[in-house]
Amino acid sequence: MLYSLLKIPARIAFYLYCRRLIINKKECLDFKGPLLIAANHPNSFLDAIIVDTLFKYPVTSLSRGDIFRNKFFKNILHALHMLPVYRISEGAENLEHNYPTFDKCNQIFRENGIVLIFSEGGCTNEWHLRPLKKGTARLALSAWNQGIPLKILPLGINYSCFKKFGKNIWLNFGSIITAEKIKEPLDSGKAFISFNNLLNEELQKLVYEVDNKDIDSVKRHFQTQVPRWKIIMLSLPAL
Repeated sequence: MLYSLLKIPARIAFYLYCRRLIINKKECLDFKGPLLIAANHPNSFLDAIIVDTLFKYPVTSLSRGDIFRNKFFKNILHALHMLPVYRISEGAENLEHNYPTFDKCNQIFRENGIVLIFSEGGCTNEWHLRPLKKGTARLALSAWNQGIPLKILPLGINYSCFKKFGKNIWLNFGSIITAEKIKEPLDSGKAFISFNNLLNEELQKLVYEVDNKDIDSVKRHFQTQVPRWKIIMLSLPAL
């Protein structure tokens, strides 16, 4: 209920405060599950908000586990379709708490739902794809080994800037990955490597590679004209 209520004002605010949104495959926003969106993670909570806001059907996001420690916030986060994932940096003793989350994800997939995972495992403000963690592969292989016809949708999220107001955003969707594309036995260790290599290959095409210090390169990639109607609309509340 809370998720559905907040989605409406979030969508309105998104289009007002982001200058321009460029999506290479808009039809992906209408996809149904079972679907796992595997994305890079350059901009903290905004990454999940963008995906949750734009997709037609509800999206459950996997988020860093330490923010679920407070019981009050934990209940709110669950109401917002968020599930915890613990990393080794948050304590090895917490890693066992990932199993209930993965079980919940498989339940969502069985009900033809959608899950969003940030495959790099952490957030860094940069135009660069970092090494992928094992979480995405574990989720995919677990579902496939249970007979769930899960599809993996690679997503590259790119921002014109990270700290300034009025971002231009590029959402680049890649080719769907299915179990048939993994040539190794799905219950083998080699399948993890094969999956990550395939996902990394897809994401490399979708995530912009730009040196933060190369101003000319940044301008070439991200400079766009601001729509006139947005200047007019934002000038009124600004005054």
